[in-house]
Amino acid sequence: MPDSAPPSRWWTAATRTTAVLVGLVCGVILWTFLPPVVVFPYFALASAVLLALGGIWVILGLIGWVRFRALRPSVTAPVLVLITVAAVAASVPSQFAFAVSKNRLTAVARECPKTFDDRRIGVYRVWQIRPVDGGCLFYIEGGLIDSIGLAHLPNGAPYLGEPRHDGDIGYREYHGDWYRFVQRF
Repeated sequence: MPDSAPPSRWWTAATRTTAVLVGLVCGVILWTFLPPVVVFPYFALASAVLLALGGIWVILGLIGWVRFRALRPSVTAPVLVLITVAAVAASVPSQFAFAVSKNRLTAVARECPKTFDDRRIGVYRVWQIRPVDGGCLFYIEGGLIDSIGLAHLPNGAPYLGEPRHDGDIGYREYHGDWYRFVQRF
């Protein structure tokens, strides 16, 4: 049986383009996991685009394997997806964002100003700060319907768990005296 033909230019270009697009979409997915709670609308859109690209990848991969016996160029896209899934599962994006932002957040939490303009603190876009008993709530852009954020509560959270009623805040331990929170709409 003769060796298979070398990959054609169109297949190579399509495979590389798909890999680049998958890499960009994976970057968007990692970005959606920077806040304490995923930015769901962008995550859902990026996931839909990734599924469509997955379909294209399957077609290109089958063509490459059957016609050209070129498996190696086809593995780039799934490797990028696996790396993204592993990073998200290990909370790498949110841990990175918090590590980069912690010092600045702590400095603002010490003051916990009652008036606050929408601005960036570290990598987070904070749209509101609210003082609470002995601590400070940072409302961060994200969440689908409910408000989300980080809370600096040196005396501990008043309640750990999901919010029980509309308007309630549910806290989850995050890092030291920092907590993630969700305020039910």
